Amino acid sequence: MNLLVGIYKEKKNEDFRIVILPSGKNKIGLGKYKDYGIISYLNKKNAKKIGELIFWALSESDNEKIEDEVNVQWCKQYFNCSSNLKVVNEYNNIGFKFFENKYKIYLKMKDGRGYSPFKDENGNMVEYTFPEKPTALELGTKVMEMFEYKERYDGLIE
Repeated sequence: MNLLVGIYKEKKNEDFRIVILPSGKNKIGLGKYKDYGIISYLNKKNAKKIGELIFWALSESDNEKIEDEVNVQWCKQYFNCSSNLKVVNEYNNIGFKFFENKYKIYLKMKDGRGYSPFKDENGNMVEYTFPEKPTALELGTKVMEMFEYKERYDGLIE
């Protein structure tokens, strides 16, 4: 079973928005975000709650076909932005997946109008595989650390 969750964080140091989206499959079997998710304004101090929300999204993710897809642009549905490019410019993205009994988070970067795997200065993907199922606090803390790493890399924070 391959379950995916999308985690997006606004590129701001304070009062940032986090969007957490469970996934399913589209009509042809490719991964697609469901028509609902969580939008929150939690911060680094709320790492445990962030982890709990990510686990909720994981529990909502499945490999079932999404039958009645909403015909609303992704950028407007979840982010209230006018275009996908604006979302990519304003939000960092981390993928969280459960595959082959492993929990893995991986950082993504802007790639045109979408995201691709983020590679550090040595060309290595920035990802972390938990040795066992993480606690909500461990998951939330690691996710926030990865967002901070990306923001430091981009020069957004010192």
